[in-house]
Amino acid sequence: MQATNARGGFYGWALLGAFWFIMFLNLGFPVYGQAVVSAAMAKTLGFDRHTLGIIFSVFIAMSGVPGPIVAMSVNKLGVRGTLIIGSLLVIVGATLMASWVHEPWQAMVALGVIIGAGVVTGSALATQAGVARWFVRRRALAFSILYSAGAIGGFVAAWLLSKIIDYAGGDWRAGWWFMAALSVVALVIAALTVKENPADLGQLPDGGMVGETAGAAAAHALRTASFISKEHWTYREAIRTPAYWMIVLAFVGGSGGVSLILSQGVSYLMDLGHPRPIAARAISILSISGLIAKVFVATLGDRMDPRYMWAVFVAVFGLGLVLVVDARSYGTLVGFSICIGIGFGGGIVCLMAVLSNYYGASVFASLSGLAVAINTGCSVVAPIVGGWLYDKGYGYRGTFYTLAVWCFVGALVLFVMRVPRKTPRVSQQ
Repeated sequence: MQATNARGGFYGWALLGAFWFIMFLNLGFPVYGQAVVSAAMAKTLGFDRHTLGIIFSVFIAMSGVPGPIVAMSVNKLGVRGTLIIGSLLVIVGATLMASWVHEPWQAMVALGVIIGAGVVTGSALATQAGVARWFVRRRALAFSILYSAGAIGGFVAAWLLSKIIDYAGGDWRAGWWFMAALSVVALVIAALTVKENPADLGQLPDGGMVGETAGAAAAHALRTASFISKEHWTYREAIRTPAYWMIVLAFVGGSGGVSLILSQGVSYLMDLGHPRPIAARAISILSISGLIAKVFVATLGDRMDPRYMWAVFVAVFGLGLVLVVDARSYGTLVGFSICIGIGFGGGIVCLMAVLSNYYGASVFASLSGLAVAINTGCSVVAPIVGGWLYDKGYGYRGTFYTLAVWCFVGALVLFVMRVPRKTPRVSQQ
């Protein structure tokens, strides 16, 4: 059946575009852009590497650990209300960073707590819950498009904020004023465009109309891939499956690695002899490289189980962590950035696609919120430990290698695990 109605077509694609811009503004800039701004802040205010690591760890914790609370907000207040609250938090936090912060504890409050909470509330968790409601058969494609916003946003943010700081005479606070303004735009987009469910417009996921014939509905079900669950999972049933915990823990090495690189990667590359603009370029390359992985997921993720692509992405991330240890040449810098970007950019899309495919949209917000909380809760340790070891004279080598091993093991686990089944299959008599 043609996916159109009196309102001018399937609204899911327009909504996906709105979600994309919200992610671009509320995730791409605060997460990737702060790596450049924080490096300038640390140099100006005299923060050591351990302090910088703690500040970023608080930020990472707050941008993920409250995931279950955000899932509750999505279920109670809706996607739109949650995104508006998140945008307001980013606006407040960025304004405080620009006007108030002079001491480490102030940066922990403004960047770590407030902006971190704004990122988790006003970007990925709420938007991807919306995507899971509006798309089923094209879910991997939709997730890939959505997460390209973070990659493109990070690419633009690292470059643009570095330029803004230079134009402001080295004043890092100008970057935060700019990010506050961007989140105002995200708030307006959320308020004006977000619709909660296809049924609100008389539509069905992927298009089609409520009330279509039984034959059309049956044909829709037959077109759904075998790795997309047709069973109704409850939250309790899902978290009791071993597969859920394999899925969640396989990504911890990547989460820890990217948090360490985003918190101290620019400073580390400057230690290796790269000037700040080149070090900042590594973050841009890292971010934009995620698009390479997203193209693969968008092309193949609805035709094959994205879990197998995810296993490859996790292994590639581990390779990037090995390369960064001695990234003294520009070629090695580019190589590690591409590997990290592909590994993390593809991995986060596959994580969400696999969870929604295996357990369904009804519990997706709760399951993804818990997954993000666990991953970020574990990954906050990496910047603290990495910064502490660096300040003690041990460098980052041991931390990077440990996280790389976790990635390689996680890739193996993802490849060999089995799809969870709610009930055992029985033969038909």
